[in-house]
Amino acid sequence: MLQLESIKDAYSFHSYDKHSAKLIKPDNNVHTNHSTENDLIEISSTTMIYKNVLKSDNLPASFNEFNEQCIENLLEYDAEIFLIGTGSSSRFPDKSILQYIAGNKLSIDFMDTGAASRTYNILTGEYRKVAVLIFFK
Repeated sequence: MLQLESIKDAYSFHSYDKHSAKLIKPDNNVHTNHSTENDLIEISSTTMIYKNVLKSDNLPASFNEFNEQCIENLLEYDAEIFLIGTGSSSRFPDKSILQYIAGNKLSIDFMDTGAASRTYNILTGEYRKVAVLIFFK
């Protein structure tokens, strides 16, 4: 179990594997032995998570399709930190995308999906404004 009990107004990661992740719904984040599957939501496709918002429409199916539009989608959220979960291994986008990120002075960190899930929970538990874009492929 990954979630921190202090998260009340945001999704948090309960568990993940290379094909999917289970999120604890906002306001259900005090996990107990009495928690049920109704407290969880499973995601298995590319998903953007910010506080109590989940977005999976119009996102690339795989990290190989990561582009500037993905960054523009991230910037719609009032986050200080942006995490990109790149699947089962750490990967980085093309050099032109990295230059775009640096040129716009954005804080975007790329890491495998497991690391992104754990980092998101920690930062959200600290009441930081963090958005995560999760890829499984």
